[in-house]
Amino acid sequence: MVTLIKHEINALHREYYIEKVNEPLLKAITILGNRYPEPTMENVLHPNTKKLIGLGERYLRWEGNPRIAKLLKALIRIVVDKIEHSPNYRDRFSVLIELIKETDWKPRSYNHPVNDWNEPKPYGGSHFD
Repeated sequence: MVTLIKHEINALHREYYIEKVNEPLLKAITILGNRYPEPTMENVLHPNTKKLIGLGERYLRWEGNPRIAKLLKALIRIVVDKIEHSPNYRDRFSVLIELIKETDWKPRSYNHPVNDWNEPKPYGGSHFD
């Protein structure tokens, strides 16, 4: 019998993943990500990094969970800095975006995310009326 990943992480070994995986992962990504310079519209040149900065700012206006915001801010900083300075990373990241655009990616449901999300409806979640 195959154990579904969501059952493994959310039910069978939830505390382990919270304490031994998620917490160290958050710490590592934020420490390492924050070693990179803070990208701004003024200190980057590539049009895609400027787009990512704008998307990150937009996303972070809606994110109400401080842990997720901290993680996403560090991840955005890493991705923006890597693709800004390295054609090698830039091209590979572009391939990933191209591949995602080719797929039939399932969009999120209306009113989701639900918790700690400040985006206006129809996606903003039911408790932000």
